[in-house]
Amino acid sequence: MTSLPLFKKTARTRDYLSPFNESGVQRSREKCKYRKDYIVRVPENLLDVHWEEYKTKYNKKYQSRFHERSALSTWRSNMKRVAGHNQEYLAGKQAYTLHLNHFGDWSIFSYIKQLLKLIRTLPLFDPAEDRRRTTYRNTFDTRLPERVDWREKGFRPRLEEQFHCGACYAFAITHAVQAQVYKRHGDWRELSPQQIVDCSFKDGNFGCDGGSLQAALRYVARDGLIRETYYPYIGQRGACHYNSESVSARVRRWSSLPPGDEAAMERALATLGPLAVAVNAAPFTFQLYRYRGGTELRLKLILIPDQRSGIYDDPFCVSWHLNHAMLLVGYTPEYWILLNWWGEQWGENGYMRIKRGLNICGVANMATYVEL
Repeated sequence: MTSLPLFKKTARTRDYLSPFNESGVQRSREKCKYRKDYIVRVPENLLDVHWEEYKTKYNKKYQSRFHERSALSTWRSNMKRVAGHNQEYLAGKQAYTLHLNHFGDWSIFSYIKQLLKLIRTLPLFDPAEDRRRTTYRNTFDTRLPERVDWREKGFRPRLEEQFHCGACYAFAITHAVQAQVYKRHGDWRELSPQQIVDCSFKDGNFGCDGGSLQAALRYVARDGLIRETYYPYIGQRGACHYNSESVSARVRRWSSLPPGDEAAMERALATLGPLAVAVNAAPFTFQLYRYRGGTELRLKLILIPDQRSGIYDDPFCVSWHLNHAMLLVGYTPEYWILLNWWGEQWGENGYMRIKRGLNICGVANMATYVEL
């Protein structure tokens, strides 16, 4: 049974005027065609039937009937775009699929406002930081493997979710330090991103309202990190409960790689370990990037036409608008492998594959490694 007859193209202005790519960028008229092409018309009765199933699957609760109606309207719009994108995937026009995940009832504005809060480093003068921050040392004499995946070396951190707190910077640095601890000692330590959220305000971070990778490193290099067992993540900023006697890991120095240099990023990842990176996560396609396996309610034929997820390569994901931090854990000749903090429901069970060679989403513009 095919689902193709259910869809008809529509060019209604209201269908493509709402932006779902990077925030604050004015698109030219010809680029609006990209938005229009992702809209399809799905029968209303099909949408109504599966709304209740979606709410049950993701345990959705709303404050009022008004909030639920608003979420339903957003969900309908997102479903049409996801369906249109995946029909183009079937036709060979897209390399990856989308999925109505737990952000499926979020507007692009809510998504950006709640989750994408990485900020640029504030220029604070600190002589001690100059001693800790070093210049990237490129070891040209090292032959690199064609493929690297630190998960295969045993680095498999627990999948976490930042919830409605803009703490991506804290998760990225915490996991980068965890990776170095594991690489050096073979010792698995879950370190506390909540500590960075609560305690690094004077270093230039703003708790759940955002922060930068360098400000987080500035704090960790000075105070170290406590195990998450003693300082668990709560998804909101609280009082700082730092205890120097409980510190489990310290950073000796760190370095940022040359912006846009994917070759340097490959070498650093292979020789030094997982890297904290910044990306542009604002496109609609990033929000609903497809995960591997599972089913999409009873709309599988319409929304998820294949059980494999492709390599993310949205050409509209510009490289200069960095707003989210992730952890780079691997590469192949075709793509990078990144870990996110949006739970296993997003991407490929919490991970993402992004195309190499074009600096898609600015993945190589702010790569940072740490040394213990």
